Amino acid sequence: MHVLFVYPNLYTQMGFNHGLASLSAVLKRAGHSTGLVNLNENLPPVPSDEEVFQRVLDERPGLIGFSCLTQQYPAALELARFLRRRANEASAELPPLVIGGIHPTMVPDDVLGDGAWDYVGVGECEQPLLELVERLESGERPTDVANFRTWKDGVLPPDAAERHLGNTINNPVGPFPDLAELPEPDYALFDTARITANKHGWFGLMTTRGCPYRCSYCLNHRIVDRYRAELDKPVKDLNFLRERPIDLMMAEIRGVLERYEVGTFILDDDLFTQHRDHALAFCEAYAKEGFGVPFVVNAHVKRLDPELAAALGKAGCKILKLGIESGSVRVRAEVLDRHMTNADICATVDTAEAHGLHTSAFVMVGLPGESEADLWDTVNLLAEADLGRFRTSLFFPFPGTRGADLALEGGYVDADKVATLTDFTRSSALDFGPEQNLLIDKLATAMPWFVNARSGEHREGTAAERYRGPVAELLAMDREAWEAFKPGFAERDAELSRAATAAGELHYAVRYNAFMGVRSDFFLAEDVGLEWSTAAAKPVPERLAELALLAAAEEIA
Repeated sequence: MHVLFVYPNLYTQMGFNHGLASLSAVLKRAGHSTGLVNLNENLPPVPSDEEVFQRVLDERPGLIGFSCLTQQYPAALELARFLRRRANEASAELPPLVIGGIHPTMVPDDVLGDGAWDYVGVGECEQPLLELVERLESGERPTDVANFRTWKDGVLPPDAAERHLGNTINNPVGPFPDLAELPEPDYALFDTARITANKHGWFGLMTTRGCPYRCSYCLNHRIVDRYRAELDKPVKDLNFLRERPIDLMMAEIRGVLERYEVGTFILDDDLFTQHRDHALAFCEAYAKEGFGVPFVVNAHVKRLDPELAAALGKAGCKILKLGIESGSVRVRAEVLDRHMTNADICATVDTAEAHGLHTSAFVMVGLPGESEADLWDTVNLLAEADLGRFRTSLFFPFPGTRGADLALEGGYVDADKVATLTDFTRSSALDFGPEQNLLIDKLATAMPWFVNARSGEHREGTAAERYRGPVAELLAMDREAWEAFKPGFAERDAELSRAATAAGELHYAVRYNAFMGVRSDFFLAEDVGLEWSTAAAKPVPERLAELALLAAAEEIA
């Protein structure tokens, strides 16, 4: 059978979908063929709905499979309804429409109830999708395939009156797949060479699956609860935390490097350092292979010791990403279910950077129950921790998570905005009142300025004095003045950064994307083609002065 996948990924970051690549690989290994419609404005031309329908007519797939996040679900639903309508108008037979991914996994009843899908996949569906495809190919309309919710006859009822949850079948999930048994992801499904080039050589890999923590804003806690209940097993027997064997990973990396121009690998594991023995073994094997390509990993503040940090640095790890989310101990504990102290965070940053690892933090603003004081706690922690970079996003109430429940219970959710947002970096879906909404917007846009202004309280040689005046101006702006200022923020940030650089002042500036603040010693070293760890060997003032001179010479040349 031919399966056509659809990835509605508009108006968000361009990327590669590991789930679809794995599903495609499993289908191809079994002798099926696959294709992909990747809807992303960064990969033009973006096909119209009519062009997608024509592709369906041309390729005649036996199944059309969608995968989406919450923010992309409205677009997926609209396209599915369009395909049904056009097939009816053209008197064409439309194959079953299947949807999976994070959003359908979290709220499958809502998705099935939208009346556009024949099957809704829940959880990890490599083997279930293969079974569904093969049974459809044999002429069945199966209703008993694990992980799938469907209608009683395996097809969406034509009469809207029959589309109610009493007419559905909800099959329990099957076991998580063993990563040793899965084939290498089907990178060829995507326009991977083009995506990698557009991302300046950054390439995503996965070496593990699963996360043991229960952060309220993440899907993992609900996934574990579902599998535990439906498989009737304790968590320890679910095999949720899994590792891809090291020899298979090394073979995969060799193959990727043969086919694509890779500058940096991003290990997209939820928490690479959680699997300590696996992480150490990976580092040893990666270093032995001599790939010479730096890599980036996700880590937990409490899962990095000096031995592991040293192994990562030796193997070529470039950036260690940490989920901090809030500088407020209360918010981390009561709202986010993230139990760590500020001292834990600062100590982990020190350990990482002592072994040549550039640190990167994820932080959120606009959290349910967050006060103005909590927001300033986040600014203060970023100023104190001396991270290499931080990425500021806005909390989004993903349906099905405990974080969404907290936001709804607190009366914060702006339903109109939730329905229109396509990402979590430009606008908040929560309403805290005009005054706090404005502060949140300013922090989400200009967090590096606020951090710079407070950095002088923790170390010498920073640009704190330079940024205090601009921050005071920002805080004094009303909504109208702020909206007028925002479009020119990037240019003003660059001006301030150039002045701070010329003066040899350590600071953060917006780099690489609009929501990333990067420490000046790192981006200056990169600007002049030096390894950051080499530049970091000298004291800060001397290092910055040297980098500033090199950067100026580079600019003149």
